[in-house]
Amino acid sequence: MGESPRVQGGLQAEIMTVLWRIGTGTVEQVRAGLPEASRGAYTTVQTVLNRLAERGLLTRTREKQAIVYQPAMSEADYVAASLSTALDSASESARRLALAQLVGGLGTDELADLQALARTIEDKRRGRST
Repeated sequence: MGESPRVQGGLQAEIMTVLWRIGTGTVEQVRAGLPEASRGAYTTVQTVLNRLAERGLLTRTREKQAIVYQPAMSEADYVAASLSTALDSASESARRLALAQLVGGLGTDELADLQALARTIEDKRRGRST
């Protein structure tokens, strides 16, 4: 998988979280969705939104008098791409340790879901459909 753009800094992460939650939004809608401590000035949020769009994490479209921002990928796809990029650049032993730590932190239901997914992937690799 190719290098995916990464969120840099707390405000970028908070803005992405808001947009993943609301789907699309103007500067003011995104700003209103931020925790009060992170809300900052309108122009600060606008600048961060534009930087995220320039880096390919958001798309922006003009609707009447406003620019509307939307995540370029789902949160799950972003996390998967970020993990894949990190794991691709790590040694085999580091990958195994990192995966073991991730799996070790899963709850019972998440672990069951992961096991079912692993079986589905294995079946597909063997040429069987589920």
